[in-house]
Amino acid sequence: MGKDNTRQLIIETALKLFSERGRKNVNMDSVAEVCGKSRRTIYNYFLNIDMLYLATIEYELDKMIMQLNAILSENISADEMLRKFIHIHFKSIQQATERNKTLRTIFYESYGEIDRARRPIDLQEIRILKNIIDKGRTQEIFDLRESQWTAMLILYAIKGIELPFLKHSIGNWLEKNEDYVMGIVLRSILRK
Repeated sequence: MGKDNTRQLIIETALKLFSERGRKNVNMDSVAEVCGKSRRTIYNYFLNIDMLYLATIEYELDKMIMQLNAILSENISADEMLRKFIHIHFKSIQQATERNKTLRTIFYESYGEIDRARRPIDLQEIRILKNIIDKGRTQEIFDLRESQWTAMLILYAIKGIELPFLKHSIGNWLEKNEDYVMGIVLRSILRK
């Protein structure tokens, strides 16, 4: 088994254990035992259980990044790309927290921990949004001066409603009124 395959096996095993047992009931020994590797092997990849936990969050969010990157190669207008970006973002967060109940608990109880793990992912999302916005400027769909700052503001606005979305306090309404919400986002950047 290659180095990348071993790392992935460790992460997938830890993800399963975190989901089944909760974060506090998983340690490096239990991960080693379940994935059939020595403790030393686990420590070769991760310094401690916290680093392994952060890696499981990144692993979940990497699935979202792959879907978001795929939008850039689609032959659709920039405004439609932005719609898809927002839709995929929320669906991916929802699916990740449904697959991993520990992740969902951490989302509710310690969002700062999730946010810290997401920083590299945020940079990738900002890059994707910037590309969409630049495409919209080229297509003369978006009326913006600063695509980098606009990308950052859009991402942070989206992230600001993730928790209420997951708690269903606005999640059901957002899903039913997706076109309305997209209209609010797009009106602010569409060419007049």
